Amino acid sequence: MSNKSKVVVRINGQEYTLVGTEPREYMQKVANYVDDKMVVIAKQSKKLSTAMAAVLTSVNIADEYFKTKGQLEALEKEALQPLYELDQVRSQLAAAVTEAESQNQEYINIIQRLEEDLRNANTNEQESQGLLLENQELRASLSEKEKEIEQIRKMNEDLQNKLFEMQIKYVQSRKEFEAHLEGSGGDGKK
Repeated sequence: MSNKSKVVVRINGQEYTLVGTEPREYMQKVANYVDDKMVVIAKQSKKLSTAMAAVLTSVNIADEYFKTKGQLEALEKEALQPLYELDQVRSQLAAAVTEAESQNQEYINIIQRLEEDLRNANTNEQESQGLLLENQELRASLSEKEKEIEQIRKMNEDLQNKLFEMQIKYVQSRKEFEAHLEGSGGDGKK
């Protein structure tokens, strides 16, 4: 057995029986809306036949529908923009993390070379002078790498902040979108 609702409605003074899967209250609401629109059109010109008033009402309702549909599509596009931007920020963040990991590995390699150089420096006094010079160069390089790592960490924090802002923007856009849907009559079923 189907879940069809049946309701008798009055549109422009005539009774009609509507049958559908929507709740009775919804079908009555739709019929009242159409009736209100027909009454307005019928009052504007007393010479219109019922059929002509119905056609003009249909045209006006179709006009409202297409305008609302256009607004909804624009809102959907606007709501998707933060997601696109969020994906871009995530890509940038992933690239920054990869770069930071690479810099960290380079830092570890430099430390290992320094430790090895220091061990070798103890074996030969003459070699140790050269190793000390190389050690100083490595320390300078290490200092530069630490600065680069700090810059990457700062960039990473900036990207994380931007990601958080984009998530907030997405939630706000989603709420506006849902509010618009509720304000425009629900899910658009008729």
